Amino acid sequence: MFFVQLFHIAQAALSGYGLSISYKSITQLQQYEEQSEKAAKYSGTAESQLHKTRTTQASAVGAILASFVISIVLTTIPNQLPSLLRYTLSPAALIVTLFARSHVSNFWTVKAKIPLVDGYNDAISKTKELMQIMEYLEYSWVATALVSGLLGY
Repeated sequence: MFFVQLFHIAQAALSGYGLSISYKSITQLQQYEEQSEKAAKYSGTAESQLHKTRTTQASAVGAILASFVISIVLTTIPNQLPSLLRYTLSPAALIVTLFARSHVSNFWTVKAKIPLVDGYNDAISKTKELMQIMEYLEYSWVATALVSGLLGY
């Protein structure tokens, strides 16, 4: 169905945009990597914060990359996939994105910006933008899962 393929194209584009935002956020956070590692040697709290920063960024990238790949597959070769796989990819992408956004949100929503640390503050803003993109991806996966299930596409 052409309508569903257009949705998957939009998902791929949104995922691509999300990957670029994620790259910018991670790049900005890496500016503070060395100082964070030094602080982590002396502080359990700093070590925990560094670990959570890394794992939340990685889970966001993983979920968005999965959305990108699944949307491309469902756009280009849906008829070559077994029916069960074709019907379960959208719900699977939804679940992955939901869990990843929740993981990211639990850590980054409460982050306060720090005066005079522009790169870190920009990374916080980019990560919050990334959470919004993931939310939009969730809505799109719900829609394609429903359409696929109801129309048998």
